Amino acid sequence: MPVEQVVKSVCNYKQAYTQFGGLRPFGVAFLVAGWDKHFGFQLYQSDPSGNYSGWKATVIGQNNQTGKSILKSDYKEDSTVDSNLKLAVKILSKTMDSTTPSPERIELSFMKAGDNGKIIHTPVSSADIQKLIDEITAEEEQEQKKSEASSGDI
Repeated sequence: MPVEQVVKSVCNYKQAYTQFGGLRPFGVAFLVAGWDKHFGFQLYQSDPSGNYSGWKATVIGQNNQTGKSILKSDYKEDSTVDSNLKLAVKILSKTMDSTTPSPERIELSFMKAGDNGKIIHTPVSSADIQKLIDEITAEEEQEQKKSEASSGDI
């Protein structure tokens, strides 16, 4: 079944409650990622009213404007899975309500085509998430040291 057809079906259901009941009982936004033989990998976002749209990358939830700003500056279409996972952790660390990100608060997974053409869904381990957090923290510390050094007294 094509991914957009699944998203459209769910969104029609959500929209019917909005239109006929005047309610939004689900009150949730979804990010739906999938693959089909017609269009390959796809990402859709839906809002509580039932509207949906397709994206190459997007952010929903609390502080989504901050996340979208980071995506605009750091996302590249030809990037690797590893660099996109690192970008996801960077965005989560900037937008979460916690001061320090931890693997207990972050869940990641990715989809890719295997050698045989079969689509594989792979969860990212807590240890790998911690490595990404450590890399991002180290990079941020280096940037902060550079900015402090460049803004020193003359």
